Amino acid sequence: MNRNLWLFIMLFFSVSAFAQKASLRGVLIDFGTKAPIAGVKVSLKNKNISVTSSKDGVFIFKNLSSGADELLVVSADYQPYQQSILIGKDEKIDLGNIALIRVEKASQQEENIQLFDESVLDDDNETSSQSSSYLSGASDDIYLNAASYNYSPMRFSIRGYDQSASTTYINGINFNDQERGRFNYSSLGGLNDAFRNKDVINGIENAPFAFGSLGGTTNINTRATAFAAGTKASVAYSNRSYNMRATATHSTGLMNNGWAFTGSAVWRWAKEGIIEGTFYNSWGYFLSAEKMINDRHSISLATYGAPTKRSQSAAVTQEVYDFRGIYYNPYWGYQNGEKRSSRVVNSFDPTVVANWDFKITDKQNLKTGFGFHYSNYSNTALGFYNAADPRPDYYRNLPSYQINDVLGSYGLEDQQNHMDIIMGNVDQDLVDELTGQWVNNNTDVTQINWNSLYQSNYLNNVANPDGSAKYVLEERHNDLMTTALNSVYSNQINRRLKLTAGVEANYSRGMHYKTMNDLLGGNQWIDIDQFAERDFTGNMTIIQNDLRHPNRKIVEGDRFGYDYNMHIVKAGVFAQNEWNWTKFDLSYAARFTYTTFWREGKMENGRAAVIGVQSYGKGKSLSFYDPSFKAGLVYKINGRQRLVLNGLVETRAPYAGYAYVAPRVKDTQIQKVVVNPKNPKQYRLEDLPSEKIYSYDLTYQFTTPIVKGRITGFHTITRDGVEGTGYYNDEFRTYINHTLSGVNKRYMGVEAGISVKLNNSFSVELAGTYGDYRYTDDAMGTMSAENGANLLTGELPVNAEAAKKSDIRERVYIKDLKVNNGPQLAASITLDYFHPKMWFADITLSYFDNNYLDFSPSHFTEMNYYGGTYQDEAGQDIQYSGYRKKGTYTAEERKSGKYAQDKALVEMFGTQEKLKGGFMLDASVGKVLYLNNRKQSLNINLSFSNILNNKDMVTGGYQQGRIARNNKSQTKDIQLVDRYPNKYYYAWGFNCFLNLGYKF
Repeated sequence: MNRNLWLFIMLFFSVSAFAQKASLRGVLIDFGTKAPIAGVKVSLKNKNISVTSSKDGVFIFKNLSSGADELLVVSADYQPYQQSILIGKDEKIDLGNIALIRVEKASQQEENIQLFDESVLDDDNETSSQSSSYLSGASDDIYLNAASYNYSPMRFSIRGYDQSASTTYINGINFNDQERGRFNYSSLGGLNDAFRNKDVINGIENAPFAFGSLGGTTNINTRATAFAAGTKASVAYSNRSYNMRATATHSTGLMNNGWAFTGSAVWRWAKEGIIEGTFYNSWGYFLSAEKMINDRHSISLATYGAPTKRSQSAAVTQEVYDFRGIYYNPYWGYQNGEKRSSRVVNSFDPTVVANWDFKITDKQNLKTGFGFHYSNYSNTALGFYNAADPRPDYYRNLPSYQINDVLGSYGLEDQQNHMDIIMGNVDQDLVDELTGQWVNNNTDVTQINWNSLYQSNYLNNVANPDGSAKYVLEERHNDLMTTALNSVYSNQINRRLKLTAGVEANYSRGMHYKTMNDLLGGNQWIDIDQFAERDFTGNMTIIQNDLRHPNRKIVEGDRFGYDYNMHIVKAGVFAQNEWNWTKFDLSYAARFTYTTFWREGKMENGRAAVIGVQSYGKGKSLSFYDPSFKAGLVYKINGRQRLVLNGLVETRAPYAGYAYVAPRVKDTQIQKVVVNPKNPKQYRLEDLPSEKIYSYDLTYQFTTPIVKGRITGFHTITRDGVEGTGYYNDEFRTYINHTLSGVNKRYMGVEAGISVKLNNSFSVELAGTYGDYRYTDDAMGTMSAENGANLLTGELPVNAEAAKKSDIRERVYIKDLKVNNGPQLAASITLDYFHPKMWFADITLSYFDNNYLDFSPSHFTEMNYYGGTYQDEAGQDIQYSGYRKKGTYTAEERKSGKYAQDKALVEMFGTQEKLKGGFMLDASVGKVLYLNNRKQSLNINLSFSNILNNKDMVTGGYQQGRIARNNKSQTKDIQLVDRYPNKYYYAWGFNCFLNLGYKF
């Protein structure tokens, strides 16, 4: 052989051997049929490379550098698969068969979400909120899935955060409500198929499409190419909020002409849901189109909406539940033999999302999106003028009032020492009669008496033809228009470094007003404040809702009462780097956000005019400049274990919806009350600051062929927050707004999710969290009456000087009270069964505890705690007693009756109720039948929730704001009378869901 040729051959093999690198191979198969799966994208995350499985299901990566990596398998037809890989130098790795589970199993779980009663998603005072984990699952994170599905009946919130701590994007566009910070999941209208594709980022972990948020970030992908070609249709029965549901979805997949289309529709209906007197009528639509222009450009357009009409239910006292059971609802009554609800919600959120995806180079991408959203939301409520309260569960209409009213006329000492004598003055016959009417369900007493309301208006028409109706049905509108823009640029600079940067911009206008829905047979309604009119002293200005149209006569369809807009402009930029090495990953990011908002009044309110406060026109703007910083470090112990540390520091502007004392009446923004530490009675007022947030978490992740999961510890501190609540005070006959500033909280705890594969059919999933979410300091509160009344005397101010003394600013003792965002202890164990012939079954036992009722700040004020001397607008001293005593009690005081009285008062008024814990047992079974050579399938799912029919689980509620005082006593003593007890929501008892789906 020629010597030169021999040298060439030797050199060739030497270079080849020197250039040889590692390789990775595997085969994708269907878990049920064992058939190979072709055309599925397989990626190595850290190396940012992808391949597609062949017709035999084989995928191969060649010439790989060594180091740890993440193998990702993503397909529209199968559940996502992820596995940690440790690649050695020149190693040839063969993963063998990777069995993927079809999405029918995942969809079964998602279809069977036990969403709690939708009627409490958005009540008048907006104290209720949907679980922040609702529909955020659909990932392979065991804990997140448990939190989303198993814990949802208890209104569970991940890490105890408010819903505003989480952000939901649609195709990369932020769709959180910028006025109140929440994403409205009910706007999706049950279109589960359309919104099934999502990326879920837990907590403050790094997000590839945004800076992220404290409570986690979700991006829903509605691009038409994300849906597998085919048609799906299903029908379902449930005994929950709705009884019947029908859905249909069709997708073309990506066609040869570069187009893809997807359409989906849903209908949900119930004549009466599981709660008495509730109905449900909703349909929804979804349309998506996408055009792949070429290898580098694609455009997409999606639109959806869900017109819905449904009725609401209410939290009620334990006395009422004991009479009528957990499904009682005071909002309905019979009219001409038909059930009619006084609380009817009409909602429709038409939304359009447009996107342009630009692949600049193989390593650079630019994704830009524009969204428009118009939320139409209204709910009806009874209004009344110089007439009895029509609510059947109003405290004066209950048997307990007949006893409490007598007790309230005696002092505490007499109540303790002469109870027999006092009870002798109670009209026991009346108590027994009312009790019998409630127990036997006399609907003229236990429900709204519509016929009586019409009769009262008829008699009023005859007696006073030009006067206001006694009773009306008003409709309260809270509409929101939003335009949003988002653009994100990413660049894989090299195999170790990735850059992501983006901009967000949003303009929102919240529109809040009332219209007259039904005069209930009355002639008209005069647009004055009936609460101010009751205390009318001759000042014609103060009673007017709109001075530009005084004493306006309102007929059905007219706006009245209040009308204002809230404008919010928000813009932000962010940038982040991700570094990947063999043993470590490092990411860090920064964001800067600008926020400004202002109120625009459409009416000139008389109470505001009297005290010299603006109510009409554009109000004062507030602007905020907020930086955010976060970082994450990953230590790869080996290919199956890793430690992840994340940290976040940021400031966040207050939400406009919570930044005003009484936005329906005036342009008065909440101010931070800063107390002089040397003189607690002296304070100054400052503009509202941004909230400060400090958070970190540490996670241990592990993946083995048998066991996988994670354990995370977290700690978050928030400072300078703002909270608001409100309640009706029928002593002063007005609505009271009570706002807190300088609110500091701490959230800390541990969460874990572990899956153990017992064999090819059975696995066990363990998930749970234990946390401590509490207020860490006292706050400063401002109480303001909506009718402008002085909260010491109940009198209306006659000028601006008098108005300065109308509001009460004082310390609120909330330190160590618990955050009310669901159970702080939740745990579940699930036995999961999967048969290769496509049988699914699971049974889950969940336990909940450390759940606390939402407290009312009015119970924890300086006045109600310790009492003191207060001055009215005339400068007169008014003495108030409290239910606590500063300092410690002496031994003699502890033996005295006064100590017992104080202790009883604290137990009655000054504590936060801890709700009883308990268990829930849920189960489901499903079967997929393949037809016509697997070209078609029939999916049958049946789930049972709360199988043990546990009706003792309180999911939420609130402490009523008003405290009864004896105004005839010298110091206006607090009465030991359970006149305003706590109100509750109960979890539903046994309920079920049956779904039949056909795919072809």
